[in-house]
Amino acid sequence: MSQNPHQSSLFRQEALDHYAKPEVRGNLLRVDPFWARVTYWLILAVALVLGVGLTVVEINDYATGPVLIQVRGLEDLTVTSAGRVSKVLVERGQYVQAGQPLVELHSPVEQAERSRMTQEFRAQLAAGLLNPLDAMSRQALSNLRSQVDLSEARLSERVLRATVSGRVYDVRVRENQYLNAGQAVASILQDGSEAFALALVPGQYRPMLEAGQQIRMEVSGFPYAYQYFQVTSVSDELVGPAEVRRYLGPGLGDALPLQGPHVAVEGRLPGATFDVDGRSYSYYTGMPGVAWVRVRIRNGWLTLFPVLELLGKHRG
Repeated sequence: MSQNPHQSSLFRQEALDHYAKPEVRGNLLRVDPFWARVTYWLILAVALVLGVGLTVVEINDYATGPVLIQVRGLEDLTVTSAGRVSKVLVERGQYVQAGQPLVELHSPVEQAERSRMTQEFRAQLAAGLLNPLDAMSRQALSNLRSQVDLSEARLSERVLRATVSGRVYDVRVRENQYLNAGQAVASILQDGSEAFALALVPGQYRPMLEAGQQIRMEVSGFPYAYQYFQVTSVSDELVGPAEVRRYLGPGLGDALPLQGPHVAVEGRLPGATFDVDGRSYSYYTGMPGVAWVRVRIRNGWLTLFPVLELLGKHRG
């Protein structure tokens, strides 16, 4: 029984002829979708850009802590004796000269004493003119002149005068207010005064802090209105909350809530005012805020993987 010639091969002759053509050999069968190939190359490009970016970029490390504004050159004026305010002669922001009256106190006793001594002096002066050779009259006139000067001095003590020239920074009294001896009445900002910022950052950053580093400050109530200036001094030792309160004094001792040791960092502000949205605002003692002190600059890879810095030291 003869075999069918078409059953002698597993493949058809046409298929074998097509396979024998050189242009169809070696082609790969692509089974992955187009979006997968695009995603692969996109991820590869992003990884490459990110790697280069982390290599080139430098990231700043900051020591962050609360900050308190201090205006220096501020002269506080106090009364030397108790009394009630009769007149307030100045207002906040007014420029005054040294010796200019600021506040007057009620002084009926001193005024009555001056009037009495002035009348006695005038009477004795008239008597001395009638008898200019009387030595007793001249001696009495001299004594009365001294008493008149003393009464004038006592009366002048009831008028608070500016001790320096400058701008009235604050007026803390009002008319008819009773004042005790030593109570603050007003404060004057002297010409050429400066504003400083006292920042308190965690004590762990002390080895990395030094004068000349940059400070970025944000005053409370003015978000993103950053002020930039340099560190002028750094405390040699760490300070605790009790020491900070003692340094700031009773008026500002509790203005900064602190826990644990801190480093006191001080910087001179570029001016006595700062600008926000086209308006100028003055600094005042006790204004709080937040400060960032730049302590070091590191590569992006070292910031993301700090262990790389340790490995580099071991290799070196």
